[in-house]
Amino acid sequence: MEIKIEIQLLLDNNITADEYVALYALLRNGKKTLANLNLNVDWEKLQEKSFVKLGDTIDNHTVRQEFIDLFSSDFDQMFSELLSTYPMKVNTENGIRVLHALDPDCQANKKAKNKYKKIVGTKKFVHNRVIQLLKVQLEAERNRLAYMQNLETWLNNHTWEKYANIKKSHGQDDNRITRKL
Repeated sequence: MEIKIEIQLLLDNNITADEYVALYALLRNGKKTLANLNLNVDWEKLQEKSFVKLGDTIDNHTVRQEFIDLFSSDFDQMFSELLSTYPMKVNTENGIRVLHALDPDCQANKKAKNKYKKIVGTKKFVHNRVIQLLKVQLEAERNRLAYMQNLETWLNNHTWEKYANIKKSHGQDDNRITRKL
């Protein structure tokens, strides 16, 4: 069995690599493999996070939907959430500028939808990270939304990644300010 570990998934959900491997092995019916591995797993913590339901033995542990949802989800639902979070239009000095169409299935959103599918696929945890960083951007730029990129451009440039080190509650991180005018 080969397991690809997304470090951001571990950080976002506060689980160790051992715990991830154990949950993934349970999910993929690798209970025999799990028994042969020497993993340090806090099963109680994983149950508190609703990732697993504990049984009498490891063979009776069951992975819960909360963990499964980190990997697969309805893409159309994720794209709709992106559209509802990303501003549809912004006010500028010259009037209104439209950033994306309202209907997720319309032709005007087709390129953005295809690009987003390449970025997140069916990985709910990647989608959650994009939405989280979009919200940080919206808070940090709340007085300058007129300069928001078109949704397609925002996706192509992976603009959300620029907001990974900014604290949402403060709007701006002092380390990111390079000069004051």
